[in-house]
Amino acid sequence: MPTEAVLQLLENGQWHYIKDLSKLTSLANTSVDHITEFLAKYNFVKIDETTQRIKLDASTAAFLKKVRQLTTEEKLQKF
Repeated sequence: MPTEAVLQLLENGQWHYIKDLSKLTSLANTSVDHITEFLAKYNFVKIDETTQRIKLDASTAAFLKKVRQLTTEEKLQKF
């Protein structure tokens, strides 16, 4: 899923140039623009308009980290 690909790149907590997300995800620039606009609209990310960089919001990062942890634990329990 395109949004998931963008979120995975942002999970490291660093600032990323929006144009680089397109290259790293192999998504069209317009797709990345739509995804980042959506994420910004609901405060999942912070966008620096001056430098055209994006960063995952701290609370969103913590939430995604917990979800990934629980998913991993659930998979391990199945074995």
